[in-house]
Amino acid sequence: MKRFYIIILLLLLTLGFLNSTQAQTGEELVNMCTELTEDATYMEDFTVKLSDAAPGEDPPSQKKSYMLKKNTHYRFIICSSRDYPGRGILKIYNSKKLVTSNYVESTGKIIPTIDFKCHKTGPYHFWVEFEDGKEGLAVVVLSFVKRL
Repeated sequence: MKRFYIIILLLLLTLGFLNSTQAQTGEELVNMCTELTEDATYMEDFTVKLSDAAPGEDPPSQKKSYMLKKNTHYRFIICSSRDYPGRGILKIYNSKKLVTSNYVESTGKIIPTIDFKCHKTGPYHFWVEFEDGKEGLAVVVLSFVKRL
């Protein structure tokens, strides 16, 4: 009988530890991303959380716009949560033209950091989606590197 109580106690303790694990928050992702800024100055960030795409539909995406200045070197860092299957893809557009992305189409590789040298002042549109339309949570950090 004593063994039975010990087993029940161990089982309850194990379940208690499993319930205490927490999902990664947006703030933790921002902290992860800002560690990658090194020689850049943090400007701002935004969080994107999207659900799975329905079969046959385009992947869901979220848009954010910023005014970027000519002759300025910017750094964009995208950090995806380990708690979701989707890895974040950032695409930056000037008007309707794709300027840069962290997704390398030829290799299928997703890189966490994009350095962008802006040669035209104006609004730039940032679209975030998740690889293969999977559910995901990511943070995009915008940083200033230097004037050109």
